[in-house]
Amino acid sequence: MVPELARQAVIIKSRWDTSTMTGNYEMGYAVGVLTKVTGIMYPADFASPADLKEKILELLKNYEPKDEQEAHTIRMLKYYEPDDTMDEQFFEMINIGLAEKTPWKR
Repeated sequence: MVPELARQAVIIKSRWDTSTMTGNYEMGYAVGVLTKVTGIMYPADFASPADLKEKILELLKNYEPKDEQEAHTIRMLKYYEPDDTMDEQFFEMINIGLAEKTPWKR
């Protein structure tokens, strides 16, 4: 249930430019799906969620979003302050995003 709620939260929030991420599970899904849709290489060598965020944003630095949902999700990630939670569900959310067949669809 938690993975689907975090997934749906990111998909819904990606539609508005005033939305914010509220947890590391949302961040995990966002990282996975952004990696999938942008074609950047997923950085598997990170020490914390904050380190992962920094590496993803560096890889996306010169990326031009294809649509508003990508742009809003990148902005949410940029302003999100992750905590140190890096449990199984965090990695599960990354993998769900990486395997997403229909990004941005509810």
